[in-house]
Amino acid sequence: MSWVRSAVNKAVEGGNIRRAVRTYTDTVVLHASNAVAGGARIIQDRIVTRNMQSFRHTVKRLEEVSISCRGIERVQLLRRWLVALKEVERLTATYEKDVDTNEKDADSQFLHDEFKDSPTQQPTLIYYVDPDDVDELKNFRDVFLSSLALEGITLSMILDAPNEEEVSLISELYG
Repeated sequence: MSWVRSAVNKAVEGGNIRRAVRTYTDTVVLHASNAVAGGARIIQDRIVTRNMQSFRHTVKRLEEVSISCRGIERVQLLRRWLVALKEVERLTATYEKDVDTNEKDADSQFLHDEFKDSPTQQPTLIYYVDPDDVDELKNFRDVFLSSLALEGITLSMILDAPNEEEVSLISELYG
C-alpha cells in the first residue's frame, strides 16, 4: 500500500492527476458531443431529404429506363410520366395562384377537392438538387426536360413498334 501512496503523492506533486483527469473529461465531452452531432445529422438527413432527390441520378435513371422499357412496361412508364408532369403542373399553377392572390389558407393549395379532406392523400412536390446549380431547386418537369428521356422513349418506339395506346400517350407527352 505504501507504493500506491508514494505514486499518488508523486503524481499530485507533478500535477499529472490533474492533467490526466482533465484529459479524460475532455475526451468524454468530445465523444458525447460527437455522438449528439452524429444523431442530429441522421435526424436532419431523414427529415430534410424526404422530399429532395439527386438531379443527376434522376436524369440518369430516366434515360436508362426510357431506352430499356418494352411492351407493357413502356405503357406504364408513359402513364407515370404523364401523371407526374400533370401533377407538377397543377401544384405549381396552384402555388403561383396563391402567391399572386396572397392566400395563406393551407386547404386552398390543392386544386382537387378530394385532397382537401385527407392529409394522407395530399400530393407533395418532390424537389431535385443539382450540385452545379445549388441556388435553384428543380421539380420533375425540369428534370424530365433536362434528360434525354423523350429521345430515348422515341428511339425505343422506333426499335420496337408501339401500339395505339403508346402512340396516344407519347403524342400527349409531346403535345
